[in-house]
Amino acid sequence: MNPRAERCDVAVAGAGTAGIVAALAAARGGARVVLIESSDRLGGIAIHGLHRFVCGLFRTGGAHPGAPLHGPATRTFCRRLAGGEPEQLAVRRGRVWLLPFAGGEALAACAEREIAAEKNIRLIAHDPAVRAERAGDRLAEIGLASGLVVQPAQAIDCTGSAALCRLAGAQVDCPAQPALAGYGFEVADADESKAGAPGLALAVPYLLRQAVDAGRLSVHLSYSTWEPSEVPGQGWIKLALPVHAVARAREQADFAWGILKMAPAFARARILRHVPAPLARETGHVRGEYVLTEDDVLGARDFPDAVVHNAWPIERWVEGQGVVYRYLPDGQAHGIPLRCLRPLGGPANLLCAGAAVSAEPAAAASLRVMGVCMALGEAAAAHCLA
Repeated sequence: MNPRAERCDVAVAGAGTAGIVAALAAARGGARVVLIESSDRLGGIAIHGLHRFVCGLFRTGGAHPGAPLHGPATRTFCRRLAGGEPEQLAVRRGRVWLLPFAGGEALAACAEREIAAEKNIRLIAHDPAVRAERAGDRLAEIGLASGLVVQPAQAIDCTGSAALCRLAGAQVDCPAQPALAGYGFEVADADESKAGAPGLALAVPYLLRQAVDAGRLSVHLSYSTWEPSEVPGQGWIKLALPVHAVARAREQADFAWGILKMAPAFARARILRHVPAPLARETGHVRGEYVLTEDDVLGARDFPDAVVHNAWPIERWVEGQGVVYRYLPDGQAHGIPLRCLRPLGGPANLLCAGAAVSAEPAAAASLRVMGVCMALGEAAAAHCLA
């Protein structure tokens, strides 16, 4: 055997929220797990400060959130991330229930603690998969950039971009018009009292929309929002960028900040930090044995082989419109079949979990939130253990 080869029961590629929960669920089920992460941190794009709520845990509507839709590994991780029972800490925003948590650093710290506590998990960080070798209908080896070879009995692609599935020869469909990317910067010393009765949450998009209407800003900057933190006067300005503006993300942020600084509420405010890089909401979806459709989601369709149930609305970030929501009926949920996790014609021992599962772009816009990605990772791990 190659001296740099490592055998395991389950290899998980990608240590974002789907991969973290997949690895934890598999390890707690007795599997020897290798968790492969291309960066040096756990948590994926959710650690960069723009995420402060776990979405997709509950049904919509109602006076109370009810029990979370998902399995024990997802609930346990969310409980430890939020510091309490999710159904007791959930807050309602419009028709949906959200679980607040303390932001990206808290997520990374929670993930690191949970992974380190599991003796059955071997974490390989800052070492992306660069090749995948098949033996017949099975994935036999995953080659990493360092030269290490992982030989898994089962594998789960939680990269969010179906990167391992691509290496293994599975078909991945890329959307013709991908969702708007996220970007943003953290601000301190804003003065809410000078924002008027609507507050900063409405003042920020209003001020930027005025600048757009005056021809001073690109229209997509009017979709920017204010997400407050627990510290008075501190929060995130969150931008949504089309493909053609992603390469100029910092410049776009500077344009928006220049307009906001002229307002009394931000006259003495300062930027604490920027997101390191634009965050893609959508890169591609594996072509699975079944492709989940928009009608499946909005019609709350169930499936005999459903492994996850989801009630999050279709949340589309569209150029020229911003964010557009389409909701399932209150109290209902749709199923996500195991066939959406199985690459069509791919290795029999490889599943895809998280944002890149098999779905039409509209349907995928309901699946890529943290709670659903965690649940998909847990479901994939359960199938590997079966």
